[in-house]
Amino acid sequence: MTLFDQSRFIAAVNADGEFRLSARYFNGALKLFFDKDSILLTFRDGQLAAITPGVKFDSADVTIKGPVTNWREFLQPVPRPFFHDMFASIVRDAFEWTGNSETFFAYYGAFRRMFQLMRECAN
Repeated sequence: MTLFDQSRFIAAVNADGEFRLSARYFNGALKLFFDKDSILLTFRDGQLAAITPGVKFDSADVTIKGPVTNWREFLQPVPRPFFHDMFASIVRDAFEWTGNSETFFAYYGAFRRMFQLMRECAN
């Protein structure tokens, strides 16, 4: 299932100055679940190096899970209240996250910008 154009998304993320500045020291992975389907976003030196299909034993610094219906709402050009930001969506239980809290909050600015760019690349 693809909710966004992945190649366009990678190009947009890696060309974005705000993302590059916020993520400049990030080496790690973010796993996103859309119901039971998942993808793994791998970052190297603050660049989005790859998006691969998720497999059961992927290791990720941060994992975000949510139903496809919530992802569709989150990726709307103008989402409903509390779907405008991932943290707000997590607090309101639209998504759940697990992983390293230091990484999540240290790079939240980068993740927030990345999700804005994902919204722009939504199908």
